[in-house]
Amino acid sequence: MLKSAFLEELRDLLQRDDPIDPDMVLRDMGEWDSLAVMSCMAYFDRKFNVKTKISQYERLRTVADLIALAGDAVT
Repeated sequence: MLKSAFLEELRDLLQRDDPIDPDMVLRDMGEWDSLAVMSCMAYFDRKFNVKTKISQYERLRTVADLIALAGDAVT
């Protein structure tokens, strides 16, 4: 999946009106909360067959860190 497509799907997942870019700090985004983490966990499992844990999300700082969770699935 292209990074641009991932960012668009993430924007939809978070129900965010404004665009998302990889340099954005997750905690600065009003939409980033525990529900967003749970949604991302389900998304990564369904879309990329990647099982993630809540502890992984606690270490994430930026959207780029979130992209890295997808590994080679996002280019």
